[in-house]
Amino acid sequence: MEMKKNIRWNILAGAVLAILFSLSPVGESFAGTPTEADLVRATALRTSRKYVEARSLYAAIAHNASAPAPLRQEAGYWMGFCNVVSGSFLGAIRDFRWFLDAFPGEKTRYLADTLYVLARTYEVVGQPGPAAYYYRQCLRSKAAQGTSFPAKAREGLARVTAMLDIEARQKRNDPLFGQDPASASAPLFDPYTRRPLTRDQYTRIRTFLDRVGANMPLDAALQELPPEDQQLELVKRLVAQLRAQKARQSAVPGRSKPVPPKPGTKKNAEKGKPPPSGGVK
Repeated sequence: MEMKKNIRWNILAGAVLAILFSLSPVGESFAGTPTEADLVRATALRTSRKYVEARSLYAAIAHNASAPAPLRQEAGYWMGFCNVVSGSFLGAIRDFRWFLDAFPGEKTRYLADTLYVLARTYEVVGQPGPAAYYYRQCLRSKAAQGTSFPAKAREGLARVTAMLDIEARQKRNDPLFGQDPASASAPLFDPYTRRPLTRDQYTRIRTFLDRVGANMPLDAALQELPPEDQQLELVKRLVAQLRAQKARQSAVPGRSKPVPPKPGTKKNAEKGKPPPSGGVK
């Protein structure tokens, strides 16, 4: 019995160690100090598209404090880049942010490259806020001057600014923006009172929003909601907002219906004449 218990503990300990090793950012280590030859070997792996092995070797060089700073910085950039080209975008973000923390300062090698690729990676994974921040950092960086990165960063900043504008409009027009009914862990709630919503309530309110967005008359869409849904603060506020918007539109000059001409006027008589022979031009 004691032997079985020890075996179970050994298996558990082994599993924990395996997990810890798998989480380590460095896959290789050096007995001594990394050299230029080690960087060349990592680059050969990368150009052979062996990105996992290359990243592991780059990481070992970058994380070795005894290596020269220029060598570590070059390895640190390519460490993140290997994650980008292999599709591990979150790993790339983690690597590039480590690089910026480990090597602060404008004299850092590959600083402009890192700022731009980090911003682009955030853009690819749909995080326009951090992307905009690092695009701006790239534009401000003295290391980027005289390179192609400022122009590319301006283009990227324009793209993510548009994404942020769309997101802001969605948040203003959709009180349920960002809530996911498919998630079992994320609760659904009224954003104004934080009162929990059932999934049925969420579906009914989402349908109500879609109907109003498709120009269904507000009162008709509202009648489709049961009384308890109509008493929700988010529904009350949305209805008040839509009614106020409609009132503003009707008060705008020039939106009133045109007055038809009186019977017997010249304009009306001409309008009633048959078209000339040969059909309507």
